[in-house]
Amino acid sequence: MKFLVSAIAGLLASAAVTAHAQDAAPFRATLLGEIVLPTGLKIAGTEFGGISGLDYEAANGLFYAISDDRSERAPARLYTLKLAIDGKGVHGIDIVSSHDMRNAEGTLFARKDVDPEAIRFDASANRIFWSSEGDAAGRPAIYEAKPDGSQIRSFVIPEAYLPNADKTRGVRSNLSFESLAISPDGKTLWAGTENALAQDGEKATLEAGSPSRIIGFDIASGTVAAEYVYENGPIFAKATKEPYYNDNGLSEFLFFGPDELLTVERSFALGIGSEIDFYLASFSGATNIKDAGSIKDVGAKAMSKRKVLKIGEGDFGLDIDNIESVSWGPEVDGQRTLVIASDNNFSSEQFTQFVVLKLDAATN
Repeated sequence: MKFLVSAIAGLLASAAVTAHAQDAAPFRATLLGEIVLPTGLKIAGTEFGGISGLDYEAANGLFYAISDDRSERAPARLYTLKLAIDGKGVHGIDIVSSHDMRNAEGTLFARKDVDPEAIRFDASANRIFWSSEGDAAGRPAIYEAKPDGSQIRSFVIPEAYLPNADKTRGVRSNLSFESLAISPDGKTLWAGTENALAQDGEKATLEAGSPSRIIGFDIASGTVAAEYVYENGPIFAKATKEPYYNDNGLSEFLFFGPDELLTVERSFALGIGSEIDFYLASFSGATNIKDAGSIKDVGAKAMSKRKVLKIGEGDFGLDIDNIESVSWGPEVDGQRTLVIASDNNFSSEQFTQFVVLKLDAATN
């Protein structure tokens, strides 16, 4: 079933605007436009929102999007979307379809037993991969599924990532597998944690970052191929509003080249807003920590990284929200587009935001 969300005043910005984010070398970008959808929007009776992962299927011009609804408002689900993008801007969005995610038994996930976060489409096999930050016991998961959400298999997650009873090991709550990417050769699925495992280090603070792990699974066998450390930066600003919440973490990545990830660190400070930092991070020269129970045991050299783009409040004329998704989009005027999307947390104080940037030819 197809649902059309039309562009209405106050919800759609489609004029192309050229701007350069501060400290953004070498990426130069043009804002093609944005679409903002309000919290509370319902499609066939189900609330649309929580968009935490996005990926583009070029053959059909579709975006696969995943909601991080923990089967609380409706069954855990993915969407297919179409964005009308050309050299003059972004002109509308079609919410083409919605599919419920299913477990190994073919049934819907129970309430709070899944936390969908990232999604990638594999055109070579017409399948998707998606991640969950945690089940009812806090255990993360990575799945292979059909595009209709029916499960094919789950990957075996190493013990180091599984929380123990006293929370001294494993992923922290809501800081787990936020990122997924398929290697350019199609052989490896990479997943990244938002912040450090409990045994690896602390969460990001105003003074220091946090060592996330990026783990690669051989897609054919499902076994772990490699693991690396990715150092998040510190939180960008001190919160000014009670309860003074702030954070920074690795919220998504995708491949820029065969050995390089374009990573997204999403930082937030209550009362200040958001800052979204993009980096190019390289595997080259980093220590493979495969099978390490703790990075403290191996003296690991982290992946090198350099900031290439920043979007803060007001940059590109945007009121930037909780960006958790990044995908390549269609080429426009022979240049790459980058599409980012926000998770509104189903909060009335937030919104679902799709932003399309055209990258300068020198960036390609």
